[in-house]
Amino acid sequence: MLATIATATATATAAASALASIPEFEMQEIDPHAGNVVYAVTVADVNGDGSPDVCALTEDAIVWYENPSWTRHEILKGATQEAAGTERDNVCFAPLDIDGDGDLDFALGADWRPGDTQEGGTLFWARQDGPDDWTLISLGREPTVHRMRWANVKGDERPELVVVPLQGRGTSGPDWGRGNGVRILVFSIPEDPSTDEWPVEVADDSLHTTHNVHPIDLDGDGFDELVVASWEGVFLYERSEDSWSRSKIGAGNQDAEPFKGASEVKVGRLGDGRRYVATIEPWHGFQVVVYARPAGEDGLLSRQVIDEPLRWGHAVWTADLDDDSDQELIIGQRDPNPDGSGNHKGPGLFIYDPVPGSQPLAFEKRVIEDGGVAVEDATAADLDGDGRPELIAGGRATHNVRIYWNRPGPASGGDR
Repeated sequence: MLATIATATATATAAASALASIPEFEMQEIDPHAGNVVYAVTVADVNGDGSPDVCALTEDAIVWYENPSWTRHEILKGATQEAAGTERDNVCFAPLDIDGDGDLDFALGADWRPGDTQEGGTLFWARQDGPDDWTLISLGREPTVHRMRWANVKGDERPELVVVPLQGRGTSGPDWGRGNGVRILVFSIPEDPSTDEWPVEVADDSLHTTHNVHPIDLDGDGFDELVVASWEGVFLYERSEDSWSRSKIGAGNQDAEPFKGASEVKVGRLGDGRRYVATIEPWHGFQVVVYARPAGEDGLLSRQVIDEPLRWGHAVWTADLDDDSDQELIIGQRDPNPDGSGNHKGPGLFIYDPVPGSQPLAFEKRVIEDGGVAVEDATAADLDGDGRPELIAGGRATHNVRIYWNRPGPASGGDR
């Protein structure tokens, strides 16, 4: 599987970049104060009208903005706090029509207590029976539940819910790499998800501080693998029949103090078909890191720091923004850089465009937003159907949600 990431897997070439249109990004703030914290953003058709809506998770509600007016709607405001008897925040969500009734639902993680590895962490299904009719159904608990993604790891008709807590049970700082590992949980949707217990298996329980996970079908076999960022580095998980295998693909920053390893993670594609793995390092770190070719005897992918410092990098995404057949790297930064750092001011949103044919792999940086949004999460999706993905970012200290519209710019090699 490591070779799948490191070598060509498709016949696409970077020649298209000669004709690619360099995009311009037009900012639209659709909500100046979505909540005290915008923990996550995603795109999904909430009302079933065929248009993708922008969705944001705040500390006490799922908020969605209706395309194209971007009218704000709130789902289950305060419901997770009431159900758990706590004022703790929501922290993660993942959209899917869970019961197959044609209405979009959400899996939801709440009761966020990052320093409490014994208590807290609630899992819910937010079931929709109409745009204004939602029911909260409990799925269980897991301390420090932090990230969740839908993934097809079993080849069933319906995907599985992958839930990744931040810390192992009973662990404590500042050395979060000691003690029990994090339980990476994989929930299957039962025949009747509203009444039946959801079967769950533990993919692994050996890593620490697993900040994020990226499901992706790397080998084209129809099954998703899981790429996980952790204190120990970057790992690839594969499921075969009823068991999981794990391989280390990236070292992570093991020299930093007090935090180590890798934080956010996504897999991107180059124009020649190769894959690259992008991370923020160390945990809640200050480096944008890319892993690509094999590094040598240890078999790991080579590690390249392509930008620093970014104080508290906190979002990573990849998307082909300029139609040149490779995927650009999108990075969100949460806090300002120190004065005199020699880099952009921050916080903000930044694009790193792979340079075709570069050895070692190089990226051209572009500043999209510098100071206007303290990015907690970011994503990319085509919101207006023109084939060009927009950027969407949600802020922590800035509390806002912004769309960056992908507009055609001057062609780099002539008219298209």
